[in-house]
Formats: sequence, structure tokens, C-alpha cells
Amino acid sequence: MLDLFKSSGLKVVLTDENKLKFDTSLGGGEESARKLFDLNDVRMSMDNFGENRDLYYMYRNVHRPEDESLIVSNHLRYDMTVILPGMIGEEYTKTLGHYHPDKSNQKISYPEVYEVISGRAFYLLQKPKRTADGFDFGIIEEAILVEVKAGEKAVMPPDFGHITINMDTEPLVMSNWVCGDFQSDYSEIKNYKGGCYYIVKDENSYKAIKNEKYSQVPELKIMTPKELEQFALSFSQPMYEAGIGDIVKLKYLESPEAFKDQLDPKKVFV
Repeated sequence: MLDLFKSSGLKVVLTDENKLKFDTSLGGGEESARKLFDLNDVRMSMDNFGENRDLYYMYRNVHRPEDESLIVSNHLRYDMTVILPGMIGEEYTKTLGHYHPDKSNQKISYPEVYEVISGRAFYLLQKPKRTADGFDFGIIEEAILVEVKAGEKAVMPPDFGHITINMDTEPLVMSNWVCGDFQSDYSEIKNYKGGCYYIVKDENSYKAIKNEKYSQVPELKIMTPKELEQFALSFSQPMYEAGIGDIVKLKYLESPEAFKDQLDPKKVFV
């Protein structure tokens, strides 16, 4: 078992079965799993790679009971996820991927922020072309691959869809803060058979292969996250503790229109 208290700020351990076990003092955290066949619509290859095994586990609305009213009143939700190591054919294990909807009466979608608690994550971000009627999801204007190490946090800027990839041989444990007022949209990633790039194994660690289902895919930018004190994102403090300690700094998750300039990829990544 791996004790995650120091890195997460919460009484939780990673069990020998690579699942999270929460202390009885915590609320939420009901487990749901994504399996191999759940990703059939987003895999590079449709070959059958064996049994319908677990790929990752999600734990929604994790919180200390004494923090619940503060979290709810600020329209927030804190989740945790475990992504198992391994391969999906030539691809590294990944999540299904999703977009966020626009905030009501605003032409800007909700952002999200991730923290790597244990392991190492790669986040594939893709920004589709915004049109007068919404988005043309087949035209990707910006594509970014962000490497995030344990202790680091990464903002997923507005209008970017995102997929998480575990390229390591150990489980990836991560958390996220997100506005709780919407549901993620998985349909457009499925419609295009995955993200705009497939991240596959290579003798030099990995390579990115363009997904030909998209009509336009730009070159992939490789970036890393910045510490963002204005958003309570320090690499030396767990994200849950920092957010609860200064909840007003998480306002950007619920009101991205007020933070548009600060949420530009050039401001949150380097």
C-alpha cells in the first residue's frame, strides 16, 4: 500500500490492487471504472487486445465533511483518478477524453485543473475551431502535450478538450478541481475516433501519430506546467489543501470569462 496523505492532503491510500481506499472520515469517493472495451470508439486500432480489463478508476466528489458546504457553495467538485500502466495495442493507456461546454451566455468553456499525486501524467490538449454556431471539432487549431510530474499541477484552459495518458510502468494517481455545474462531453472525441494525436510506444519512449479523421491537425507543442499562485497552484502544497485554504482563488473554474487572459496556454504552460 502507498500512503497518499502527504501528497494529497487527504487520508487516502493506494492499495496493492491499485485502487484508492479512503479513510472513513472522508465523504464521497464512490468508485467507477473504465474498461478496455469502453474505449473502443477512441482506439487507434480496433484489434482485440484480450479481455475487457480495467484501465482506470474514478472517484467523484471526494471531500472532508467539514469542507462540503464551502465546496458546494462555490460550485466546485474535487475528484481523484487512478490510471493503470499498460498498453492499448501500440498506444499507452489513456482516458476516453472529453470537452467541456460553454458557460451559459458566454463564448468560453469551463476550464479544469489536474494535480499529479503519484506517478507521471501526459495531458493531450486540443483546441477546435470556434464558429458562429459553436465549434468545428474536425479542425484543430492548437495541440499541446503537457508532461506533469508528481506534485505538479496543470490547468486545462477553456475551449481545450483533453485526454490523460500514463506512459509509466506504475499507476498514475491524480486529482482535479472542476466546476460542478456541468457534465463533460465525450461524444466529439468518440466521433473522431480519439484525440487529434495517438501517443504510441517508440524506442525513444513515445511518438505522436496524427489522427487522420480530423481535417486539420497542427504540429504538436511539447510543454510543461507553471506554478500559478493566483490560482492556488503551488508545486509544494497539495491542491486540495491550497484550494480549501483560499477558495476564492478557484473562482476561475466557475467564472472563466473573468480570467480569460490569465488562462491563455502561454500563461499556464512553458
